[in-house]
Amino acid sequence: MSTITVRSGGAETKIKTEPGVTLLDVLSSEGFDLAAPCGGLGKCGKCSVTLLAPDGRRERVLACRTPAEAVGECVVLVPDAAAGGLIEFAGSAAASGGLSGLAAAVDLGTTTLAVRIIDRASGEVLSAAGDWSAQSPFGADVISRIKAASKPGGLERLCILARNQAAALIEAACRDAGVEPGGIEEILCVGNTTMEHLFAGLSPEGIGRAPYTPASCFTDGGAVRPEAFPDAKLRLAPCVSGYIGGDAVAAIYAAGLAEKPGARLLMDIGTNGELVLARDGQLTACSVACGPAFEGAEIGCGMRAVPGAVSAVRFSAGDFWYFVIGGGSPRGICGTGIVDALAALLESGVMDGTGRLLEPDELPEALRDNVSVNKKGRVSFAFAPGLRLRAAELRKLQLAKAAVRAGAEILMRRAGVGAEDIDEVYLAGGFGTRLDIMSAAKAGLIAPELAGKTRGIGNAALDGAQRVLCTPGGFERLTEIQGRCEYVELSGSAEFSEAFVDAMPFYDDEEEA
Repeated sequence: MSTITVRSGGAETKIKTEPGVTLLDVLSSEGFDLAAPCGGLGKCGKCSVTLLAPDGRRERVLACRTPAEAVGECVVLVPDAAAGGLIEFAGSAAASGGLSGLAAAVDLGTTTLAVRIIDRASGEVLSAAGDWSAQSPFGADVISRIKAASKPGGLERLCILARNQAAALIEAACRDAGVEPGGIEEILCVGNTTMEHLFAGLSPEGIGRAPYTPASCFTDGGAVRPEAFPDAKLRLAPCVSGYIGGDAVAAIYAAGLAEKPGARLLMDIGTNGELVLARDGQLTACSVACGPAFEGAEIGCGMRAVPGAVSAVRFSAGDFWYFVIGGGSPRGICGTGIVDALAALLESGVMDGTGRLLEPDELPEALRDNVSVNKKGRVSFAFAPGLRLRAAELRKLQLAKAAVRAGAEILMRRAGVGAEDIDEVYLAGGFGTRLDIMSAAKAGLIAPELAGKTRGIGNAALDGAQRVLCTPGGFERLTEIQGRCEYVELSGSAEFSEAFVDAMPFYDDEEEA
């Protein structure tokens, strides 16, 4: 056994390590939130840290590729942002339904976990808290998590991480509200099907291969070991399928899709895009694989929406402008900035309607400095000092947006409606809520004719969980919605393949392209 020294946020921590483990394993087990979107395969480069030698020499290494015992006497310098810290989530009060006591709503997101402490009598949110998922070192998407869970001891480790983090956030939120954690009478967890399986300690391996069957859809309230939260009734929201989870069902409930007349589309875009179309109460859902591109994980300079991230990009007065969260010099770009950048590239003409970055000699002289070609002939675009988007990365974004558009098109066909018949489009989740609607339309993520009908609705999954906890019979209503929701499997569908190809261009008709 050896000891390493970790320095982050001005503090030093001594950590004992066992032979045969990586530096990423050690840091993640001690609560340092290093991103590893590739699941520790050494491909994304996001888990890099600096080793400071006793003689002052510095070396950048990938934590996932570095054996912990190889650190020796070096000090591991970890970025301050990886030290964690609560992220506050606002929540609107749910309608009171004659219940009493305290409850906790938990959103088991792939990227973040969030909780709300609720007074069930008034529907008031007493406090809220959140943090980046403790499972982040095991990959940015559910497929990476499923692979990690299939390894020896992987399922138990991921389960413990999720439960411990949820418990810690509930305790922190209770302290903030001035209430005792032991006073929580009921906990409702919502998440995608994989995250709910991991929380329950159930293998999600069936979700990762055809026919993508979950071990449980939790219609019985969730197969959760009672010792996880012994003092409260704990339930998991029912899931529709392997890729339409309890978070989608809760979002349907929050948005009132099952009750409202007309046609409405709900979109929750993340590493997995969940789409639900309601027509006069009839619910049809599908899921598309976006990958982590919109969250910055597959982008060389991509990062989370934290200080230093470019969150907005505009093309105005013949030049590109950007906004940095927290001000100062930009360190990378987050999801909303990426979509803005796509729109700005199209608006400026630096990228054409097929998704091709034009080379410098094809552009007006004023724009040539933003585009460069390396020795291998690869084109990239500079949107901020030291930050570039490469043509291959833009292609990944194009594939992701095409998948979302094609999924929405399939749902509208099944419901017998066109874009002109849609009354409203709801964008759920943190990414969708912060997204600039016009940029999303210009980038082709949503149909241009839907832009004026689209609005963000925040964390609808958590809103739905809150509403359930404050409404008599609320959980039974979730189960009813789950049973009414028809799932359309797109994998292997010729119809989807055709729609996907049609959605690849950034413009809807050739004249605009």
